Amino acid sequence: MARFKGPFKFEGSLGGFRSYWDSDTGVQIISTTRGKNSKNYKNRASASNILALNEEFKAANIWSKMIRDATFDLFYLKKGRINGDLVAIAKIIQLMSDDEKMGQRKIESSKFNYPLKGFCMNHTHPFSNVCYVDPVISISENRSEVTLRIPNFISFRKFKWPEMIKHYRVFLNISEIPDVVYVKSKKAYLPVYPTDNLGNKTVVSDWLRVIATPIDFEISAAFDDNVIPHDKTMVMVTLGFEFAYAMDYNTPYVVKDHGTLAIVGCF
Repeated sequence: MARFKGPFKFEGSLGGFRSYWDSDTGVQIISTTRGKNSKNYKNRASASNILALNEEFKAANIWSKMIRDATFDLFYLKKGRINGDLVAIAKIIQLMSDDEKMGQRKIESSKFNYPLKGFCMNHTHPFSNVCYVDPVISISENRSEVTLRIPNFISFRKFKWPEMIKHYRVFLNISEIPDVVYVKSKKAYLPVYPTDNLGNKTVVSDWLRVIATPIDFEISAAFDDNVIPHDKTMVMVTLGFEFAYAMDYNTPYVVKDHGTLAIVGCF
C-alpha cells in the first residue's frame, strides 16, 4: 500500500492497482488488487455460511459509514483508520440479534449500543489520555436535545498534551443513527430510514482559557425544528476538544493534530 504525493491521481482500478480516497486518514491510497484465495475458508465453514457472513460484513460497513459520516463536521479531530474498529463493534451488536438466521441478523444499535460508548476516533491522541473528564449527559424526553455538563471543571488539571496549551474549545455533536436490517424484497441490508432525513447537529463553544479556577461548564445541542428522532434509531453524542497554544487578536494558534474526539453517550 502506498500514498499519493504527486499531481496525478485516479479513482478505481488500473493495471493491477486500486486507488481510493481514505476518509479516515484523509489521503489518497493506492494498493495492489488481489484475486480470491480458494484456501481462505477451507475446512472452516460451509459455502453458505461464507456467503451469509459476507452479507453481515456488508451490514457492518454500512453501519460504520453512517457513524463516520455523522461526525464529518469533526473530521480534523479524528486521527487514524477507525472503520475496522467500528465494524468490530457492529459485529458485537449484530450477534445480539438472535431472532434472525445468519446472513439476515440486524444491527440494532437503538437497543444494544453500550459497546459504542467511550469509542475514541483518534488513535494518535486517545480521548481518555488527553481529557480527564467525566461529563454528565442528559437528554430531553423526545430525544431531540442533549445537554452536557462538566461540573467543577478545572481545565488546568484536566488536559494532557505533548505541547503547551493555553486555550481550548468544546465540540458537541448529536446524530441520529438508524438500525440496519436485511430487506428480503431487495435481498440486501439497508438502514431502516434514509440518513438524509435524520437529525444531525454540531455546536461549538467559544475559545476558553485554560485556568486553575473551577467552572461549571455546560453546552447543549438540539436538532433543527420539527426533527424528532424516530423509533429504531440511536441518538449518538460525540464530544471533542480542540486546543490552541496562543491567542492573538482573537486569532487562535491551533496545536498540531488539533485535539481529540470520542463518543460519550448513546440514547
